[in-house]
Amino acid sequence: MDAGVHGTGFTARELSWQTGSEITGLDLRQADATAQGTIDALWQLLGQRGILLFRDQTLDHGQHLAFTRRFGALAKTGLLGRHAPPGYPDLFMVSNIKTNGIRSETENAAQQWHSDQSFLEVPARASLFRCVHAPQYGGDTMFANMYQAHDALSEGMRAALRPMRAFHTLFSSRTLARRARKPFSSVQEDELQRLSGALHPVLRRHSDTGRMTLYVSEQMVDHFEGWSVEESAPLLDYLFALAVRPAHTYRHRWQPGDLIMWDNRCSMHYAPIDYDFAALDAPENRRLMFRSTLA
Repeated sequence: MDAGVHGTGFTARELSWQTGSEITGLDLRQADATAQGTIDALWQLLGQRGILLFRDQTLDHGQHLAFTRRFGALAKTGLLGRHAPPGYPDLFMVSNIKTNGIRSETENAAQQWHSDQSFLEVPARASLFRCVHAPQYGGDTMFANMYQAHDALSEGMRAALRPMRAFHTLFSSRTLARRARKPFSSVQEDELQRLSGALHPVLRRHSDTGRMTLYVSEQMVDHFEGWSVEESAPLLDYLFALAVRPAHTYRHRWQPGDLIMWDNRCSMHYAPIDYDFAALDAPENRRLMFRSTLA
């Protein structure tokens, strides 16, 4: 059991060595799950462990958002509403199921490691991802612990990286070079300007725990400030590979009713295509998830 959760109405079991805790004893639809003491304890544990798993949660969209709001204000970007279920603009739908015969742009979302909304000046704090349908085999999500990535750096490398900033953008050169990943083709010009990108420190201090993290990702980071894309590539390649070493990751096998909350300040995530993507219309390959995001 993880430390610091006694008297909160829940217990926590570690999912892996340094990453993730499974929370039991809470029904997220009930008032005791949203009591301030419980919320505070969950938030503290999230900062320590990076991800929290709640199983067997039969939430509807409204209940999902109500639980999310107990942790703070929701994030706002135009991209959220473009992939939202009707009537719930604050949810982001990730689905490979056709709607009116048309595939979603999110059918192959998260095909590169990233933390959510790092392309904004003020990135997302945390995300809550709910599983409605999961493929019979695969459809997993992988998580990387960015505390561990930072701690694995040599002192010399940390000293070199400490003053550096990296440019994060939704349309990074690495992302655009991936032929299999579709860009958001219908984003309006004013939205493109607002989402054009932001500079962030390469090494960041977590605002709650005070621990240092490595803050670069394959999907979002284009280059270092003052460096060209070509000059940045070798060092970025090294940092990306370091961050996702197997010892720094946890792989989650989804079940319907799962809800995972992750801390974007100290973790990255990635969804490998580990199921029959050539047969998406087969019932056993359906994937439907909903994400809420904290500002």
